[in-house]
Amino acid sequence: MGFTPISLDSYVKKHLENNPSENEKDLRKRLNSALSDYHKRVKCSCGNDIWVIGSAAVGNSCFTCITGESYTKDDYEIDTAIKKRENIKGRRHIDEIDPTKIAGFFDDDGYEINTDLIIKPNMCLTCVNDDNPNEELLCNMTRYDQKDDLEFICFGYEKKIN
Repeated sequence: MGFTPISLDSYVKKHLENNPSENEKDLRKRLNSALSDYHKRVKCSCGNDIWVIGSAAVGNSCFTCITGESYTKDDYEIDTAIKKRENIKGRRHIDEIDPTKIAGFFDDDGYEINTDLIIKPNMCLTCVNDDNPNEELLCNMTRYDQKDDLEFICFGYEKKIN
C-alpha cells in the first residue's frame, strides 16, 4: 500500500508521453496549484489529504474519492506530497530509560510516542468508537500506524447513528 513517489518534472514527462495532446504549461499550472493546496493542508470533502496528481485533473479530492478504490496499486504521487517521518528530536529512546520505569508506547525505532499528540482524523469523529475507553488503545495504534499515509483507513470504523 502507498503511492510510488515521483518528481513533478518526471511526472509531467511521463504524463505528456501518454497524453501528447495535453498542454504542458497548463498541466504544470494545475499540478503546482494542487501541490500548493496540499502543503496548505487543504483536505478532500471526506477529510482525507488530497491526492495531488488526481486533484490536478478533477479538483481537490483524495485518492479514494477520485478513483473509488481504497488502496493504491502502482499509482504515482508527487514526491513532495508524501509525508516524511516525524522529527525525533526531544523524544526519549527506550534504551535511555531505566527498564523498571518503561511505560507507554514506543515506535518501531524505539522512540517514545506521546499519545496526546496523535492526530485524530475527521473520520474518527463520526465513529461509534470515538472516545470509547475500551477502544482507545487500538484506535491510537491505528492512527499512529497510518500517520504518514495519504489516506486513513480503519477497519474498525462504524458510523454513529444519530
